[in-house]
Amino acid sequence: MLYRNIQGLRAIAALMVVSSHTFWSLEPLRGHWIVQLADSIGPAGVDLFFVISGFVVFLSAGKAGEKAAIVGRWQAFRGFAVRRVFRIYPIYLIAFGAATLLMTKVELAPTSLEQEPWWKLALLIDQPNNRILAAWKLQYEMIFYTICALGILISARRILLVLGLWFVAVFSVWITGVFTPSAPMAPLVLEFVFGIVVALLVKRGFSKYAVASLGIGIGGILLGAIVFRLYGAGWFELPQMWRVVCFGLPSAFVVYGFVAIELRSMWQFSKRWVALGDSSYSLYLWHQMLFAVMAALCVNFGLVGKVPLIALALSFLVMAIPVAMLSYHQIEKRINKSDWLTRLAGEAKRKPSVAPAAYQSSSSRSTV
Repeated sequence: MLYRNIQGLRAIAALMVVSSHTFWSLEPLRGHWIVQLADSIGPAGVDLFFVISGFVVFLSAGKAGEKAAIVGRWQAFRGFAVRRVFRIYPIYLIAFGAATLLMTKVELAPTSLEQEPWWKLALLIDQPNNRILAAWKLQYEMIFYTICALGILISARRILLVLGLWFVAVFSVWITGVFTPSAPMAPLVLEFVFGIVVALLVKRGFSKYAVASLGIGIGGILLGAIVFRLYGAGWFELPQMWRVVCFGLPSAFVVYGFVAIELRSMWQFSKRWVALGDSSYSLYLWHQMLFAVMAALCVNFGLVGKVPLIALALSFLVMAIPVAMLSYHQIEKRINKSDWLTRLAGEAKRKPSVAPAAYQSSSSRSTV
């Protein structure tokens, strides 16, 4: 089943992240009061993305596992892995290449940021990323996809067991403190668990307390933002488990609330929000680079000081949305809907389907 509210939530998550970066491109704006607000709540968009990924990718892996009984484990693994890899890498590598060309012309990252080998950043196996700062999230996504794919290959009908063993290991490392965990064992991956729990509830037809869950989630994120502001140094200065509890757990209530509301036919996001959700990955990848270029142009043309800084910052945000939609329709969608990718995944060519009108524009929305 395709969930319109999941796509709408993707749009909200992307806008939360983008809003926290919009004002940093123009140095005079960094001390503005609105930056404090955006910086406190905006980072929760990443945690919302992680929970959504846990929900959607687990359901996708489960379907692949069921298909393994018909086509075999290797073919099920192949289809899932190819779709996941091509969902992330092609558009990321295009953006990465563009950032590499631009990084000598505009400021894409603080000069003090540690620089990792370019090939590790291109493969998403290391961070921080001095070309696309927000790409640190993608390393965790790819780790989760990899464990799901291995679960299909190892035991197609027991993917949850494979994932459970991984999550138990992560939690054990955190609680014992035996060593400083790297990304595959970082507490932040536990946010995928929250999405999986929501998926399991939905699969069992549970949809009670939808509005209450949504209220708890939104309230929890606001409380998490207060914790962030009180601490003052930023989430990267806090132990990761703080973020998991303050933003990840409330995000799970938000995701469940919106899905349950849709299941109970109470409310759905509009088509425009769904369309923006389709473009959320492109928006996530391109926005910081676009902001840096636009900030440089504003400085070069002498607009800083003549045009209100808030107006300039909002113009950045307005420009990012059509750029993201263009990227989605001309790059992401063309690749993910291509016949050659279908063949590479070992799948039969998809036949045109007659879907309900509400879903006809969202045939690819079950992917993250």
